Amino acid sequence: MVFMLDNPLYKTFLREKIDLKETLITNAKLIDPSENLNDIYDILIKNQKIEIISKNINKNNIPNVIDAKGNTISPGFIDLHVHYREPGETYKENILTGSIASAKGGFTTVLMMANTNPTMDNLDKLKHQKQIIETNSIIRTLQTASVTHERKGSNLVDIDTLSEFGVLAFSNDGDAIEKKSTLEKALILTTKNNRPILEHCEDPNLIDQGTVNDGSIAIRLGLLSRSKQAEINILKRDISIAKKNNGWIYFQHITSKKSLDLIKEAKLSGLRINAEVTPNHLFMNENWIYGKKGQKVDFLDFDSYDTNTKVNPPLRDESDRIALIEAVNNGIIDIIATDHAPHSKGDKLNLFDSAPAGINSAETAVPILVTLSKSDKLNFNSIVEKMANNPGQIINDISGLKIGKIKEGYEADLTIIDTDAEQFIDEDFFVSKSTNSPIIGMVLKGKVLKTIYQGEIVYES
Repeated sequence: MVFMLDNPLYKTFLREKIDLKETLITNAKLIDPSENLNDIYDILIKNQKIEIISKNINKNNIPNVIDAKGNTISPGFIDLHVHYREPGETYKENILTGSIASAKGGFTTVLMMANTNPTMDNLDKLKHQKQIIETNSIIRTLQTASVTHERKGSNLVDIDTLSEFGVLAFSNDGDAIEKKSTLEKALILTTKNNRPILEHCEDPNLIDQGTVNDGSIAIRLGLLSRSKQAEINILKRDISIAKKNNGWIYFQHITSKKSLDLIKEAKLSGLRINAEVTPNHLFMNENWIYGKKGQKVDFLDFDSYDTNTKVNPPLRDESDRIALIEAVNNGIIDIIATDHAPHSKGDKLNLFDSAPAGINSAETAVPILVTLSKSDKLNFNSIVEKMANNPGQIINDISGLKIGKIKEGYEADLTIIDTDAEQFIDEDFFVSKSTNSPIIGMVLKGKVLKTIYQGEIVYES
């Protein structure tokens, strides 16, 4: 990985680069449920790895010492769902700015989706994208390939060759794989290569041009709906195919309580299934479309069609949101990923039906999740499990890379957080190219103080 230290944007972002070949972090409250860590420790970093975790490590002859001042240190967060828009739509985001935004958000590893322009569907395109990553990304940025050429749902990509190249997963994210036969053929090949298919769970036959949850708000605002049944249909079909072929499927951005029941049953039957939720679906319900931070309104006004809340699948009702939080706490949901989807102001300044779907989420995930944990709804250990331990285990199972834990011998990827600090979210808060977020104007708890990737500070507040 080459860090672009001469890039002006990076210089303004990174206040200092210190050589952390050997560094001691003291007075750190380590939180890692996978290692039963929940106490004050010191960490010695050496040659990009975690060398020692212990109480009161001797500071003598150690060139760099960081006093964590009792703040929380988690494993570096891992985001298995980002859209950095490169190649194709770099006016919204690119790999450099996206990786900077993710680093500010506490992430040390991300997985880019394949729905760029052009689609990442062959070796030459992925090699070109990887060159950009190696030049510009300041964190570990991994790649997916699409399942089918141009994500059109018919002709499979060369799954064997692209797996050998090193893509972590295959996904037509943005659309479900519509044909059952196509999914079945793909799943046999991806599972043979020890890769998951990341499935966007919305039956295209049921969503049509829908934009919001199927409920009273859609009727009141005169908007077409995206049915929960669209999600349920794809889940049922894919679980059946996975069971038949002993395949590995990862369900993206789950939104409904009924879906959780299906996932729970499938996991109990022993299927190799992962289920993801976004911070946005944990934090917001469909009332946010009114533009009043979740408050119901008596009268519609100019705020009532907040296009920054438009996301696929849509924000659901409050009972679904609460069920999603419970599913994170009890393990039915095993991954939290941002689905970071930056869009320009011009794109979002549009009619609700015409505006693109997606929320800028890399920098707001930690404040959203810490705020939820402070309200005693979301367990902080569950956040660390779902944004570090579990995604790290997926990557380790595929590639052998040791990330996602605070453990001796693992990569020195760490996130230091002040869980009590408050942050006002305004447009100046973002380092991303885009600011399309409905939480602008809010004060949230939780601030990333430092992000350490491979033993080097890549972000400092």
